[in-house]
Amino acid sequence: MTIITTPDTVLGDWYANLIRVGRMQVVLAVSERTLLPLVVPAKESRRLLVPRLIEALGEQLLSIGVPQEDVQVELQAMQSSAIAKTANRRVLGSLNDLAFQLETGIKHSPDRSLMELSLWLAKTPLTYIEQASPKYATVAAFATRRALSKFVA
Repeated sequence: MTIITTPDTVLGDWYANLIRVGRMQVVLAVSERTLLPLVVPAKESRRLLVPRLIEALGEQLLSIGVPQEDVQVELQAMQSSAIAKTANRRVLGSLNDLAFQLETGIKHSPDRSLMELSLWLAKTPLTYIEQASPKYATVAAFATRRALSKFVA
């Protein structure tokens, strides 16, 4: 499924998939533009997915060094998100790669929190973003927007 955001978000739309590892069920979501992964609880995911993503995203962006002001702007822009069918096959391929990594990570370290798993996955180099990690691509995307806003404002 895709979480459609407004066009002014840095991270773009989000792609999500249900992941089952043993008795554990989580939703793995990745941003379209930087492939930043988020792992959130699957319980009542249809109704609570967007609020959970927004909450987890705020925590993760701050954890990887995105300035508080930029985080607030991104989260505000995501408030009017909607769920739709998946559209981007390249992002889907990366989502599948990250899902495999997530399954392995849960099996080998079952005590990790969902945020720890998200931060761990964010360090994974991915072909779609030229072997960069989603963490690096995300920090760079926010830095670019911040730099450009000085010239456009």
